[in-house]
Amino acid sequence: MARKSYAARRDKPQGKSKSRSTLFLVTGLLAALAILAGALMLVRDRSAAAPAGPARAGAAIADFTLTDLFGTQVRLGDFAGRPVLINAWATWCPPCMAEMPALHDFYLDHQAEGFVLLAVNGGEEPSLVQSFIQQTGFTFPVLLDPGAEQLSELGIRSFPTSILVGRDGTVRKIHTGMLTAGQLETEIAPLLSR
Repeated sequence: MARKSYAARRDKPQGKSKSRSTLFLVTGLLAALAILAGALMLVRDRSAAAPAGPARAGAAIADFTLTDLFGTQVRLGDFAGRPVLINAWATWCPPCMAEMPALHDFYLDHQAEGFVLLAVNGGEEPSLVQSFIQQTGFTFPVLLDPGAEQLSELGIRSFPTSILVGRDGTVRKIHTGMLTAGQLETEIAPLLSR
């Protein structure tokens, strides 16, 4: 029996073999599309999320949500487009108490420019914080960070520490220690427009 030439065998329909090839091709294409779709979703999710970790000057700040003295959830992202000074403090901290009047005056003086002061209390009982704020008459927003976990995530290790976030969500300045009225005007005020 004579063997058929390669060309003759190649031109003959192969039935099952051809359908298997088509099945493998379609399966491969579907797998590639699934991988591509997953990669696109991962890239989109990463680009939409703010960076996590400690605040760094010149970098975007991670968004966070804390509760204020009235039980309302306050999200940093709600103030996008406005300059925000995040001030970490506690009632047991003498420099914190010493800078509060200057912070309050600065807040009142620059509110019309869109300036926001978020005084984040680290680790104290809400009733103690509420009592202190009522006694002093300060009107800036006070947020509660019961375990100081959010402050720790921002890289804050001592009180007082202030982080100025620009209108674009980028950290403009990190100041550890007490801010005086003079420092607020010379170091913070010029950065409010950026």
